[in-house]
Amino acid sequence: DDMGPAGITLGLALALSSKPKVHAMGVCDDPDYFYNHVARIADDMGLVLPSYLSTVDWIKEHMTAHQGKGLGYASSTPEELEFVARFAQETGVVLDPVYSGKALYHFINHVLEEDVESFRGKNILFWHTGGALGLYEKTSSLTQTLESISPVRRLDVYGNNSEGDGSVTI
Repeated sequence: DDMGPAGITLGLALALSSKPKVHAMGVCDDPDYFYNHVARIADDMGLVLPSYLSTVDWIKEHMTAHQGKGLGYASSTPEELEFVARFAQETGVVLDPVYSGKALYHFINHVLEEDVESFRGKNILFWHTGGALGLYEKTSSLTQTLESISPVRRLDVYGNNSEGDGSVTI
């Protein structure tokens, strides 16, 4: 079974079980699914808890799962794509639109906006788990989004530019 982001979240929740609380953005399903998935991984790993406490209840004490699915797994809204493009342009950090970009978009635009006071004056660490391969499927959508923000010119490293599309051949 692939643990992926759920396994990372479990590891953080276990390591930080006293404080701070881990907030996870589920981009493929609803929070209940994520809680149960993380609990199953914990059980499979042999997590031992007092008999009065279920694994799901322990997970919920140490982690809050938030909805970040949007249109669904690997489906992006124009707003999510624009966020990913602007974030890369303004910070130099490239987020993929399938996992990390979608998670940060929904955290900033939903979790923080809905409960600003819980996070006021606190340090927030966003764990960028990678996902660069998610960029390939969205190349045309991201290019269109970037072109609407600022001029984008594609580098033609193989000298195959026969379309006169403004690409720069190197």
